[in-house]
Amino acid sequence: MADQFTTPFYNQLVAEFENAPKGEETNSELLKSREDAFELFKAKGFPTSKDEDWKFTNLTPFLTDTFSLTTGKVDQDQVKNAVNAAVIPGLDAWMLVLLNGEVQFDLSVLPEADQFNVQPLEEVISTEVYKNYITCKEAEGNRMYALNAAFFTNGYFLEVPKNIVVNKPVQIIHLYTAAENMFFQPRHLIIVNENAKAELIEVSVSLGNAQRVLMNSVSQVTVKENANLIQYTIQDNAAEDRLINYNHVTQERSSRYDNFTFNLPGAELIRNNLEIVLNGTATETHLLGLYLVAGHQLTDNHTAIHHRFPHCDSNEIYKGVLLDKGKAVFNGKVFVERPAQKTNAFQQNNNLLLSDKAQVFAKPQLEIFADDVKCSHGCTVGQFDPESLFYLQSRGISEESARKLLVEAFMFDVTQKIENEVVKGYVQSLIYKKMENSLATII
Repeated sequence: MADQFTTPFYNQLVAEFENAPKGEETNSELLKSREDAFELFKAKGFPTSKDEDWKFTNLTPFLTDTFSLTTGKVDQDQVKNAVNAAVIPGLDAWMLVLLNGEVQFDLSVLPEADQFNVQPLEEVISTEVYKNYITCKEAEGNRMYALNAAFFTNGYFLEVPKNIVVNKPVQIIHLYTAAENMFFQPRHLIIVNENAKAELIEVSVSLGNAQRVLMNSVSQVTVKENANLIQYTIQDNAAEDRLINYNHVTQERSSRYDNFTFNLPGAELIRNNLEIVLNGTATETHLLGLYLVAGHQLTDNHTAIHHRFPHCDSNEIYKGVLLDKGKAVFNGKVFVERPAQKTNAFQQNNNLLLSDKAQVFAKPQLEIFADDVKCSHGCTVGQFDPESLFYLQSRGISEESARKLLVEAFMFDVTQKIENEVVKGYVQSLIYKKMENSLATII
């Protein structure tokens, strides 16, 4: 662990925090929380492969550079072009645009506040709303979360009022400038109030001259009683991007939360932590993930579902397709505490290796302390079924088309569950495009 304390980036962060003018922080509680968070990070440093949760994801090679924490000038024409390119074709949706973590109302398309309210996070950071919802005990000891808590300066706050069904999906576009190596740490707060429903689709795009971008983002979500939230994360990023995301979701009684995570070939590092707390009876949770890993890419998905109350259901399916020298990690945990009787929890992870140089490290886990539950988990790792490949070719289908069909069939369990047909078509088109580029190298 000692090596990380001598890296220029670690020393840079220590100097940045300790030399920052504290007089600009008028919120004493926030200042104290920042100082406590940074002390945790400073004492332990960046995670290493000696940490159990980072055993197969070595951050050290991605932290050898120095990164600027201050953005420079922005080319407005480039920003507008990037927004247009990021819009999902054919999707009738509201649009929230952020540039370097700051809300851009002039580029966004938002409804009246009776549908949902959007504000820059800095405008609510001193309010009771922020204080009531930002607590996250599950992240205690998480050093990347602590680093974000110490440094974050921007992000968005989105709240859906009671009894409101948002009439259109909301596409959230995160744009980042990168004229030099940049380090971004946005924080977002989402609240879906009682009996409300919303659908959020998040994408991120980096701009600039192919400089490295390191993103360490945190989202905290509350889904209140009888509310419903569908959240999509589509990670189709440039090779220079390094993404570290922590998404914490709290569900209250009779709520439903659906999360779709799609990792596509591109960013050299993707690390997603998705933590769900079922904090009420009769809650329902669905986590569906699909990761395509190619080149020298490293993709790591960590999930945790905490069952704390009885009569709750969770369903998790993550599937991976690995090519070239890609490396994937899946670590899924389901905790069923003693009061959580009558729990139904299902977890499945399947991996298809299309290269003998690809690697996958999978660890599905159950920790059950209740005795009246139905829980199962499983994991598979395999290659193309030669008999299926032969069968398709014997019907006049080329080897290339046969391989594509088998990959599509493998991913079907995830993609078929996308109810929004436009989003489904968009995700499938991205997958097909990436498959054509990647499968061509192995056929």
